Amino acid sequence: MTRVWLSRLLHVLLNACASASLVNTTFVNELDFDCSLFWHGADSGPRKDFGPLLAGGQKVLEAYEGHIFTLARAGTLTPLLRVQIDSTARRHVLNTQTGASSASNASAAELTSCAATAAAASLLQCRNAADSCAGCVRMPSCGWSMVRRQCVPAHPIAARRTCDESKAEDIEGRSAEQWLQLAESLMDPESASFGLASLQAAYEALEHGKQAATVAAATAVATSETLSSILRWQAEVRPKLEGVLDDMDAEELIAASRHASLLSLSVRPRVVSRRKTADALDFLSRAEPVVITDLFDTNSSHPVPQKWTLEYLKRFMHKGFYNVAADNRSACCQYYEPRRVAAEAGYPYPFRPRTHLYKDHFAGFVETLRASRASQASQASGEPSGESSRSSLLHHYLHDVLMERDGTPVVAGEAATPQVAADLSATVTALRPLSRMQPFFAGIANAKLWVGQKGVTMPLHYDSSDNLYVMAWGRKRAILAEPGQYGALYPYPNAHPLAGSSQVNLQDPDLARHPGFADAVLWETVVGPGDVLYLPGYWWHQFEQPFEDTASVNLWSYELEDGLPPSVRDARMRTSVLHDHLEREMTKAFKNKAGVVLAAMASGSGAHKKARARANRTLYEAAEGWKSWMATLPNPDPVEPPEKLVEAFLERYRDILKQRWRGWAPGVEWNLSQMTALEVHLQARCEPAPKTATYASVCRFLG
Repeated sequence: MTRVWLSRLLHVLLNACASASLVNTTFVNELDFDCSLFWHGADSGPRKDFGPLLAGGQKVLEAYEGHIFTLARAGTLTPLLRVQIDSTARRHVLNTQTGASSASNASAAELTSCAATAAAASLLQCRNAADSCAGCVRMPSCGWSMVRRQCVPAHPIAARRTCDESKAEDIEGRSAEQWLQLAESLMDPESASFGLASLQAAYEALEHGKQAATVAAATAVATSETLSSILRWQAEVRPKLEGVLDDMDAEELIAASRHASLLSLSVRPRVVSRRKTADALDFLSRAEPVVITDLFDTNSSHPVPQKWTLEYLKRFMHKGFYNVAADNRSACCQYYEPRRVAAEAGYPYPFRPRTHLYKDHFAGFVETLRASRASQASQASGEPSGESSRSSLLHHYLHDVLMERDGTPVVAGEAATPQVAADLSATVTALRPLSRMQPFFAGIANAKLWVGQKGVTMPLHYDSSDNLYVMAWGRKRAILAEPGQYGALYPYPNAHPLAGSSQVNLQDPDLARHPGFADAVLWETVVGPGDVLYLPGYWWHQFEQPFEDTASVNLWSYELEDGLPPSVRDARMRTSVLHDHLEREMTKAFKNKAGVVLAAMASGSGAHKKARARANRTLYEAAEGWKSWMATLPNPDPVEPPEKLVEAFLERYRDILKQRWRGWAPGVEWNLSQMTALEVHLQARCEPAPKTATYASVCRFLG
């Protein structure tokens, strides 16, 4: 009942009228530990106040009627008391009774288990209901999957609620060429009727065309070129119409693609909950990852999940240069800070990148992907491989900013086309109700487009901002980890090109080098078209593409300027923020020599006596400042003395030392000798970028 009440309350809140009145409200903390007071969620009126509420203390606020406030133990986001402001109840007391009552909801694990049981029943009901589209759509909770050719639970993208009404004589009377022509007209992005329904109809037409081509081939009618075109278009549309159907389907996909290394962890990875919007709001409010499954339904026009295809983006994207990463299939792709930033910092850490960062026109990138896909299909079918087969040796991953922090749509560094700008505006509008429920969210900042091939991996890293991750096509597997866990995930230092990334290879971890990884606490999920993954700031994440090519748009948030610092509201972030603070102070003191001095400090040798004394003083003073600052904030856990903080900080650098290069000194440029070479067809139209550029090559599109 508590959960149902909360969902209803949040729905009412999101539709609050703009004329809500101010109410003087008192919050009282009768517990014996400090708490934090969070505001979240409303359309009307600004948030007025939040912050610490010490043990035995009280706080008087002037708050808007209808708004929601939460009291949580300091250093956590789990609600102990959640109240809605109104004029009748102006005093809210947190004690053992109210805290226990508010926290009596079913645990996340219990709720996930219940949801999985219901999902399994739903999936079995639909699969057993009918073996034809006509019989399937008669079931109110089922839909027909064109890709899987079976009845499945209703899904806003992957399942349709209507059937192809083509008569048998019409199907048999059309040639493969005619079906192909029909499909291509339905897939025209500039058609007035273009959208999810036309893409679904196009896929059906391609299926009929494939059958017609097979029959024609049996009668010696030459249709090989037509069949190749049909298969090429199907491969492009299929990822758009193949979703993650429900919890049961998600768990099956996760299990089928799980790395053997994850089975050896001391704690089995948890599965991220999948929720409808009304039930996801509670996860958002406490900054816990969740997959929202119903935000984009078929009753409205949501361009990213319902319209965007490779051909659509090729047609409407700006014709400038885009950032692309390329690497061998088993290595793609590293994401590192650009050379210009490293050069300006005096190359504080050595680096030998493998991934080739280059710039290409979007149309050129599309041709690269299509040529690679055709080459791999030829090899899979046993056809002789030609020169074009070399394109399948690498994977390519486009990543470029689509929206600036102020909401300005941009493409390839220039103003976005009207179509892309309108699509982004519609997406932001759809996501805004979700974002309002995150306690420290101030607005949507940058957006970024990611388009990559099957097999691409973006290694484990974290961002400092909340993230709403929207899938355009294809299904991605994500491995997440809670904030911190430095002893298990071994992050690179901030001045390193791979800052914010883990040294651990999740597919094949080296426990001799990274023994702490055995105790890592991880989460897993899989997301597909129509899904939105909420990824809180400082949560580690690795995105993989084991199923098919994918495209996605992620939208980062920016936070309230007067909000509680991350290290205060969530204790798991304190290690990250502390280490950032100490390293910043060292960089201020030693500039580009910070890496050398820290390495010497961590190893216990090699630093000049004066430099060592200065470094010790810098680190100790920074740690002392941190301890003093933490003492002024709600903090139920004792802070270690400065010398212990410094020791833990240097321990992190001892792990970095295992990947050191001999003979390195500040100012030595990166070694680019191991960078992956582009394929022959790209080398023919690419040239080296300027030395200070943020990429290695720039490619002219000759199409």
